[in-house]
Amino acid sequence: MKNKVLIGSLITALIAFMLYSVNLKKVENSSLKIVGQGQEQVVKNKKGKNSVREPKVATMEYPNHIKIASGSEQKWAEKIVQVMGKDQSYQVCVQDLNNNKFARVSNTSQRHGVNTISCLFLLIALTYQEQHGQATANKAVKIKKADHVKGEKVLQKGIAYNATYLKQLMMQGDKTAANALLRKVKPAKVNSIIRRTGVENTAIKGKFSAKPAGYTTANDLNKIMVSLYHDQILSRQYSNQVLGALNASKIKPRIIRNSKGLIYAIGDSKANVALVQSNGNAYCVSVWSNNDHDFVKLGKAVNSFFK
Repeated sequence: MKNKVLIGSLITALIAFMLYSVNLKKVENSSLKIVGQGQEQVVKNKKGKNSVREPKVATMEYPNHIKIASGSEQKWAEKIVQVMGKDQSYQVCVQDLNNNKFARVSNTSQRHGVNTISCLFLLIALTYQEQHGQATANKAVKIKKADHVKGEKVLQKGIAYNATYLKQLMMQGDKTAANALLRKVKPAKVNSIIRRTGVENTAIKGKFSAKPAGYTTANDLNKIMVSLYHDQILSRQYSNQVLGALNASKIKPRIIRNSKGLIYAIGDSKANVALVQSNGNAYCVSVWSNNDHDFVKLGKAVNSFFK
């Protein structure tokens, strides 16, 4: 009888060990997604499988933690919160350029990746160099293999193009042209020049491709446009040159869909910025969000502030 009990105990222990081994293997092979600020950090475990490193608590932000900057126009801020809601991460900045009225509303304070809008940083740097006698405008730039972006066919590898023509193509969304110009100016130089506008969280970090070429915040985008409006980094002639390129661009962001007047704008699916002059008013609106679903409604709401 004792032998039967002993054998039964050994069998039970063996089954339990086998189940533990199976579950352990599942844990090693599984991955955990920690969602915070729309980001996750994946690392390799000892067996080369994907797992996730827990982010620092201080970096986690939540859509329902909405902050309104001190001094903001309360009615503007309330309307922005109503339009943008609490289900997505966003930053919005509205600045009346005729006086000191503004509204800054956000539920994320971090800088975020942007793509097409990074062309504005490069355009300002190119124009700044031109103003200071370091022009690339009349120079020929040969397209290299590293510049070329898959799917773009206007520019051919090994052919040299006038830099002014490349700038025009860049402002129509041609990433190959942007890469060729960025290679000539260098990202570090672009970032050095753009910091003169007073930005703290804006830079180009790499080539233009499907991935973000740079990063910024809504507040920094506002500073950049205000610096152009008040000729703070460029003279009036060269500020108008940059604004004119924005006005002529075929890339029309969603935030200005219902706007009228003189409009200087640029944007992508994550960020939009616009400087609008209409009926004696002049204002800047900038936004970053993890999607652009509410950008049209936001632009309409901001328009109503100035009627």
